Amino acid sequence: MYLGIIVLLIVVIYFIFFTAQFFNVIFKGYAPFIATDRETIKTIINELQVKERPVVYELGCGRARFLRIAEKSFFQAKLIGVENLITIYLINKIGLKVTGSRINLLKANFFKINLKDADLIYCYLNNATMQSLGKKFLQECKKGTQIISRSFAIPQFKPEKVIRIKNKNVYFYKID
Repeated sequence: MYLGIIVLLIVVIYFIFFTAQFFNVIFKGYAPFIATDRETIKTIINELQVKERPVVYELGCGRARFLRIAEKSFFQAKLIGVENLITIYLINKIGLKVTGSRINLLKANFFKINLKDADLIYCYLNNATMQSLGKKFLQECKKGTQIISRSFAIPQFKPEKVIRIKNKNVYFYKID
C-alpha cells in the first residue's frame, strides 16, 4: 500500500518537474536543466585561483553539482546556489539538509539578487541569459570577481582564458 503511494508520488513529482521544465524552456527562455559532469567541474576547479574565504555563487544551480564539488575543495568558502524552479529547489534543499552540506540554497531569480559580495560565479545557462548577466555583472560585481561560464560566452567581456573540455568551451573571466 505505502509502496504504491510512494511510487505514485515520485511519478507525480517527475511529471511536474518535466512539465515545468518544458514550459520554462519553451515559453520563458530559461536554460534547460542540463548538469555539468563531475570531471569537467574538477578540471574547472583545478584551473581556479581563489582567495582564502571566497564567496562562491552558482546561478541556475539545478542540483548544485558545482557547489557540491567546490565544497570539498574550498573548505572555508561561503557557497550559495540560486535556483528559481521550485521543484528542483525543494528536492535539492532536502538533499543538502540530509547530507549536512553547508551550501546555502536560495529559491530566487538570480537577476533579482545582488552579487556584490561574489568572488567566484559559475554559470551553465544559455546565450541570451549570459548576455543579460553580462550587464548585471558589470553593474554589481567587484573588481577581481571571477566568472566561469560553461559553453556560453559573455559578449560584453573578453575571457582571460578558454579551455575546451569534452567538446565544450569553458570561459574564464575576471572583472577589472
